[in-house]
Amino acid sequence: MSGNIKAIYKEILINRDLEENIPKALRIAAEKYYTSAMVKLAMDYYTYYEMYCDEKEHWSEDLAEYIETIKGIISEGLLDSSTDGIEGLISRTDEIRKRAAAKMEAITRYVDLFELYEYALNRVEYRFKEMDRVEDDEAFARKVLRYIFESDDNSVINNRIKEIISQLPVRITKEKYYDFMRSGIGMLAGAGEDTWRTMFYMVRSSAALDINEEIRDVYPELWERKEELERLDFKAISREEYEAVASGIDEATRYLEIEGTAFISLVEIINGIYTLLLCIPYNKNDLTVDSEIRKAALDIIRGINEAFLKEGPDTFPVGILDKFTVLEGVQEDMELEMMKVEDILYHINERHGAVVKSLNEDSVLESLLRCRILNSGSLFVDLNDPGMNLRVNNEGLGRETDKLIKELDDKFRNTDRMIARAIMANTIDKVPVFFDSRTEVMDYILYSLKRCTDIPEKYASMEIIRSIMEW
Repeated sequence: MSGNIKAIYKEILINRDLEENIPKALRIAAEKYYTSAMVKLAMDYYTYYEMYCDEKEHWSEDLAEYIETIKGIISEGLLDSSTDGIEGLISRTDEIRKRAAAKMEAITRYVDLFELYEYALNRVEYRFKEMDRVEDDEAFARKVLRYIFESDDNSVINNRIKEIISQLPVRITKEKYYDFMRSGIGMLAGAGEDTWRTMFYMVRSSAALDINEEIRDVYPELWERKEELERLDFKAISREEYEAVASGIDEATRYLEIEGTAFISLVEIINGIYTLLLCIPYNKNDLTVDSEIRKAALDIIRGINEAFLKEGPDTFPVGILDKFTVLEGVQEDMELEMMKVEDILYHINERHGAVVKSLNEDSVLESLLRCRILNSGSLFVDLNDPGMNLRVNNEGLGRETDKLIKELDDKFRNTDRMIARAIMANTIDKVPVFFDSRTEVMDYILYSLKRCTDIPEKYASMEIIRSIMEW
């Protein structure tokens, strides 16, 4: 990081000349975000174009519309040096980001749903396949316990406990399951709201609680497949049904993987564009800052925009690919700088909000804080989320837990027993570990194995757990 920003940060830390140093720090932060986002966008946009050329025939029609919108925003907002209409472009970018996030949410819901049915299918697989001798319950449980506790790292142990219990046969009662969920969730009392809210989202998603009519029209073929799956009777499923359903889920999963990857990469590009548009009003548009790097990145972005219009191999303008040599290593070199930028923005926002407002710099800070969120690694995070960094007390957490368990209970009433067990297995590992000792872990493993009288299901569970331990 330049000595200039280091010196300014030190001055701000000791509250010296804030009226002069805070505006300087904010302008430097805008310049750094702009350069970093420009380089990353060039890389991401090129990668996306390659994906497009290779896989576009497998993409949904909606993606073509998103690509056209992005091309237009880049042409108007980045390739044209004018700042006219920047607010409109930011609004358009925000809208397309929300739409892409909603699309990704639908993809995630379908993925979670099909995972439940894949879990259930795995448990009936050995009704139609030859099995070896089923290992003794206690001998197998001891192997599993050794695997879980062979590490001295508590985080590794906890992750292994979760991994194993999500694959064991589920034979606990619903009431016992609810007790486990309450115990695990209760450990989050006092945590930041973003922490426990994320956990609730994961549980809801893993239980397919939010599968509803909203996603029917997003992927109609997948909705039809969902309705076919809901009519399955796993207790009486035939070999022909099993093979057809397994093939259908494989096909749907492959499609969702391609579609999900395309949308994740798309939102990376959108976040980069969003960051650049936010920074343009506070940036040196004459490219005197990091001029060679910015110019190379901009040339690449322009070349890709032109290539999208031609849609064929070897469509880049002459010399464009050579520009990547200028960007080599830039992102890695800027990582430390960007960490310092985020530190100083956090400090200014937490300690000097009144000064920022008095200097009429609050709009600059707000834009930069939004840039920080866009570059946080959480691609789909809500930029206007008012609940971040709040803390929840025991009473509030208890209410949310009661609501969740009521929804789970309602779900179980209208669900095939095998899918209900899949939901339990798929959610119990999403909460903090609720066992207090090795003995409790061993007891749970043994209970799950001994109470499972469905030999094909037990065999399948053991095979999956063995593959986890051998991996």
